[in-house]
Amino acid sequence: MAVPGPPPLASLPPLLLLLLLLLSKASPPAAAYTLTPGRQPQHKLLHLDWPTDCGTAHFKPNMAERIVSGNEARPHSWPWQVSLQVRPRGGKHFIHVCGGTLIHKNWVLTAAHCFQKGKAEDAGSWRIVLGKHQLKRSETVERIFPVKRIYRHESFRYPTHSELDYDIALVKAATDIKPSNFIRYACLPRKQTSLSPGHYCWVTGWGVTRGGKENVSLAEALNQARLPIIDFKTCRQKKFWGERVRDTMICAGFRDKEDPPAACQGDSGGPLLCQLGRDRWEVHGVVSFGPIGCTVENKPSVFTRTAAYIPWIEATRIRDFFLH
Repeated sequence: MAVPGPPPLASLPPLLLLLLLLLSKASPPAAAYTLTPGRQPQHKLLHLDWPTDCGTAHFKPNMAERIVSGNEARPHSWPWQVSLQVRPRGGKHFIHVCGGTLIHKNWVLTAAHCFQKGKAEDAGSWRIVLGKHQLKRSETVERIFPVKRIYRHESFRYPTHSELDYDIALVKAATDIKPSNFIRYACLPRKQTSLSPGHYCWVTGWGVTRGGKENVSLAEALNQARLPIIDFKTCRQKKFWGERVRDTMICAGFRDKEDPPAACQGDSGGPLLCQLGRDRWEVHGVVSFGPIGCTVENKPSVFTRTAAYIPWIEATRIRDFFLH
């Protein structure tokens, strides 16, 4: 009597997929999910091939100067910085919408609010641009990759609800993104890692260079700014962000208005990068919300805390692997 084969992976219920994810945690590090036609699945599970050579730049970032306000970065010293660009319907040219962080040869980490159309978002109208410094100029080392799929967090509800909870998204590239001197991967933090208040991290992007809502403009060159982590309890005070801030978020910036740098509009989805004891750069935050002009007193920048979403990131990759 023939042994029935395994059910098609696409038909597995979400709960079973989650179980597979949990089981994969206990599997040997080099294991991979394999299916043999006509047989039950072997006892090998999906290994998420996160890059081991992450978080190091060929061109080291300029951190020697005391950064009082945001300044131009050394070209290609943040080689995981992505420009996510869209071509409007009927348009000829792509426009920069959000920043992002390259975390794998196929995956970019960014913010859910970059994709206002939700499930109706057409991946084909987006592209991933890497190796950029001067945003509006064509550069010889830049590389452009088409987008295959966009995964917004399923619980993200803005602007239906005013809160920016679950402001995280993954963008899958249609082709492999190979590293070079100008393109590298940032590391993900370990699950539930917390940052100490006062620890300095860096935010990068092509955000507005002038304050105020009237003259919002993107910077020509990639900017960087050093920001201290703000204590969660402080950030939850009414004079700061109050209850809008959740424990799945990080606040960073300066408490008073002495021309502080901050993550400005246009940097949405871009990284908050930190070094913890070792040289590797980890993407601890995704730019979520904050004052548009960047110099509002007691309104620091708020980031989605990457470490809180490691299970979601891994589950999304597994779902993509099984269902497509």
